[in-house]
This record gives sequence, structure tokens and C-alpha cells, in this order.
Amino acid sequence: MIDIHTHVLPFVDDGSESLSQSLEMVKTACEQGVTDMFLTPHRRHEYNTTPEETIEVFNNFKKEVEKLDLPINLYLGNEIFYKIDTVDKLLNSHRLTMNNSKYVLIEFSTIYPIDVEEAVYKILRAGFIPIIAHVERYRYFTAENYFEVKKMGALLQVNADSIVGKEKRRRQKTIDFLFKQQLVDFVASDYHANRPNLLKEAYRVIEKRFGEEAAQVVFNLKAKEIIKG
Repeated sequence: MIDIHTHVLPFVDDGSESLSQSLEMVKTACEQGVTDMFLTPHRRHEYNTTPEETIEVFNNFKKEVEKLDLPINLYLGNEIFYKIDTVDKLLNSHRLTMNNSKYVLIEFSTIYPIDVEEAVYKILRAGFIPIIAHVERYRYFTAENYFEVKKMGALLQVNADSIVGKEKRRRQKTIDFLFKQQLVDFVASDYHANRPNLLKEAYRVIEKRFGEEAAQVVFNLKAKEIIKG
């Protein structure tokens, strides 16, 4: 499996507080069947590590992982909180894209509604491909929003814990709708040290309900396109 959304990189956000903690998280990911993992630390006002600083931490961490000879490939990105200046920040390389590609992992406010279609339009127009993180969390998204942003060219990611029922019931209903309408592009763990990695369990749920082919698409095949750039 390929996990495109994790908070495993130490010291840069709320994902991990230490190197040893992060290394244990990588070991757990391998046990879950993850072969490739994107480290996507938050990029919002309370977590403002620069791209240069983040890259340095990533390179050092990657060396530590290689010492353990684990069967996993690591890639870097950001989970970018969308603001009015996000596109400018991307164009000026002040935000990290996914593995230095045109794909960008974007999160929106779960409290204050925004014009998601306008945001997607601006990102696409600038030459980037938005992946909307944990899309089931945005209560103000309508069915029309999901269909429209997909039609525009955005990609949708849902969290494993929402699939296995560890989140609110409303989110599970949203997950059912998204899968039945074949709108989901990625399932990811959104892994934090204080949040269990449920990717393997989520795979089994999707495989049982929607078939092996559907599971392979959202846990593996679509994500390969990001790695290839």
C-alpha cells in the first residue's frame, strides 16, 4: 500500500515529538503493509517550519530509517492549510508539493465554510493538482461540491479511521456516498503518534464492500501517479 498523508516526520508538527517515536511509526506502517509513505507535515500558522528546514529534517530522518533496513520508500510533502495566499506561496516555493511534483495536499477549515470550487480553480490555474485531504470532514461540502471539484480536476482523499468507524457517524455516511459514486481517489492514514494507523483494517473494509479492484485503486494505483510525478 501507498500512504500519501502522514505526520511521521519528527519535530515539525503535532505528529511526533521524537526520532524514536517516528521510527516506531515507520515500523508500524511496514507492519500495516505500507511500501511507500509520504511524510506530509502540517503547514499552517502554528506550524511554520520553512521548506528548507523541513527538507533537512526529512533527509536526516531518511538516513535513520535506512539504517533499520526497512522495506519502505519515503517521500516528502506538506499538508497545506488553504488561505488566500496559498497559491502565491506555492508559486514561490514556500510550500512543499508531493515529492516535488505538481500534486499538492490541501486541507480546508472544518469550521468556516469557503468557496471550495473557487479555491480548486485557483490552484489548478496555477498549474498544481489539488488533493483535498480528509474530504469527509468538511460539513459544509455538498454533493454538488464533490462532483464539481472532481469534474474540475481535483482529487479526493479520505481517512482510514473514518472508513472503519472510528469517527463520527455522519462521516461514515459521507464515506459511503463517496465510494458508491466512485469519487474517492486515495485512502490514507493521516497517521499521528497519538492516533492509530488503521490503513490495513480500512483496506479490508473497502475490499469486502466494494471489491479488490476498488481497494487497489485507492490504496495503491492512484498514489503511484504521484510518485511518478
